[in-house]
Amino acid sequence: MATPQPSAQPAGPYFFLSYAHVPPYDITDGGDPNQWVEKLFKVLCEHIMHLTRVPAGSAGYMDRELRVGDNWPQMLSERLSSCRVFVPLYSPRYFESVHCGKEWAAFLERAPGHTGPTAIVPAIWAPMRTATLPRAAQAIQFNHADLGARYADEGFYGIMKLSKYRNQYQQATMGLAQRIIEVAESSPMPYGKIRDYTSVPTAFTGHTPERPVTVTVVAPDLRHLPEGRDAYHYGRTPYEWDPFRTRNGMRPLADCAVDVARSRGYLPEVGTLDDHGGELAAESPHAPGVMLVDPWATTQEQCQESLVSVNRPGRQWISVMVPWNRDDQETVEHEPRLKGHLREALGHKLAEPAAEPDVRSLEAFRSLLPDALHKATQQYFKHAPAYPPEGARVDRPRLIGPEE
Repeated sequence: MATPQPSAQPAGPYFFLSYAHVPPYDITDGGDPNQWVEKLFKVLCEHIMHLTRVPAGSAGYMDRELRVGDNWPQMLSERLSSCRVFVPLYSPRYFESVHCGKEWAAFLERAPGHTGPTAIVPAIWAPMRTATLPRAAQAIQFNHADLGARYADEGFYGIMKLSKYRNQYQQATMGLAQRIIEVAESSPMPYGKIRDYTSVPTAFTGHTPERPVTVTVVAPDLRHLPEGRDAYHYGRTPYEWDPFRTRNGMRPLADCAVDVARSRGYLPEVGTLDDHGGELAAESPHAPGVMLVDPWATTQEQCQESLVSVNRPGRQWISVMVPWNRDDQETVEHEPRLKGHLREALGHKLAEPAAEPDVRSLEAFRSLLPDALHKATQQYFKHAPAYPPEGARVDRPRLIGPEE
């Protein structure tokens, strides 16, 4: 996956800030909950610029810099290939994030041939109990109290939001920047070409979900587009399908689904129709879930065949959502034909109460998804198999009167 090349290392950022995206509490207010992470990132970059000779723009990297039209997996892979230090921003959401786990694992792909300590410098965004950390994080030795007792207890989010902790925030950011510089200059990771960080298994194995839910992406990739379909909304894998790209150019729809699901207390497992086909076709539910269906995918015979076992009555633990981007002229022009193929492939599923067959915007998707997940979960509990305890049957206890 990564080929270390210590003698020919291209210039890369001093550090790569890895963090979990926080979805907005209210999608209508236009606020950005991740702005506080960006403020922390900028302060760290300013400190490093003052304390080193690093060129402008090379102090650090975070994916907030991605712009519409960027190939975001390639961009992140390049930065993970060349950064000197990896800075994971610990929070409860961080270790539930598949992307964060893949970023961590991809960085460690460069470790072969590296004789010094692993160049991972963790930072606390929100406090966590050490016992809840996955094994990969527990192996990293770092004394957060060295950056200040208040920071170690509250994390950066806790001390940067209150003016009375301004001194503690300045102490912690300066200390973290100095630690990044120390590791970057004394034991930087060697350059290692990472072809595609999204193909790397997450480093957070063994982190068991408490409320699992499946997110199944039913869409083609660039190599298997339906005849006459433009490639603009698609990527190298079905996962990268972005039907609302004019409104959401940086991230796939599946990423948005993951954010919303986690904000509601779910821990999603994302996959394609091939990945989840067996579970979707099973007579008993594996987990509640939602299918994100590209209507263009249902024009393909192979997809139609794969959906036969899913499109049966009485299987409402899987909700179906179909995006219809009215700014996508190609989809609008072919709408009658596409809806015909959809009915043929998923007629029973689209008639269910939880189905959303006409999701017209990213904002609507974010608003409708929680209800779809809730209804799927209710149906899951109705149909999931029960496992009584082993041993002889025991009658339920009952209260009796004094004369009985």
